[in-house]
Amino acid sequence: MRTRAILLAALLAPAFAPQGDPSPARDRDAVLAFRQGDLETARSAWLAELEEGAGLPQAERGRILYDLGNVAFRKGDVLEAVGWYTASLRLRPRDADAWRNLEHARTTAKLEPADRGDLAATVERLLSALTLEESQWLVLVATVLWAGALAGEALRGGRVWRRLSIGGLCLVLASLAPWAWNRARTARDPVLVIEGSERGAEVRSEPREGAAVVATVAAGEELERLDALPDWTKGELPGGSAGWARGRSLFSLRR
Repeated sequence: MRTRAILLAALLAPAFAPQGDPSPARDRDAVLAFRQGDLETARSAWLAELEEGAGLPQAERGRILYDLGNVAFRKGDVLEAVGWYTASLRLRPRDADAWRNLEHARTTAKLEPADRGDLAATVERLLSALTLEESQWLVLVATVLWAGALAGEALRGGRVWRRLSIGGLCLVLASLAPWAWNRARTARDPVLVIEGSERGAEVRSEPREGAAVVATVAAGEELERLDALPDWTKGELPGGSAGWARGRSLFSLRR
């Protein structure tokens, strides 16, 4: 019961902007509108912050994405809420509230958990626990420590310094894993399928309604965006083939 109460509070309460937010008045208006149940006004204000705040810190963008997820969930657009929470976690991967709300939204939408709890999911969670900037700092610190150990071995020698040098090398190699993961993820442009029908999103051979359906993709699946038109998005399907789906069926995770 306590866990449910905490989750409900997280869904009903928007996150607050930290001091130094470039649009404090607009953010206060959005929070007030959200509390009063004026979800469209809150959504419009937070979307405007995203569109106009090109220089927003990564954590602040993630906070706004989280708030938009709460708006979508309260409106009943559960699959869209899944998209907002997922996008938020790409910027704030250790946000416990976003993780709880994401899992709750996915359960409500009858999707598999984002964190399945198996070995592959655990490794992915560990690799994605740091942002790209944090992983870069980790590599830098590990490299400095390794360089110090190498210098100690060169100047003083001995078994201890040799072991420290080997340990430093292992630390550098370990720190490269989350950095490489983040670099690869940054290069991707994923979209989330938010088509609520039982068949999922229809993927067509061409960007027009009468084109042949080459595949259907279930809600909650991620595709790599390859191209986009005003009403259509081209995505890469499992197996390497590609096709076009209606833009309203897909949610961009790069925000």
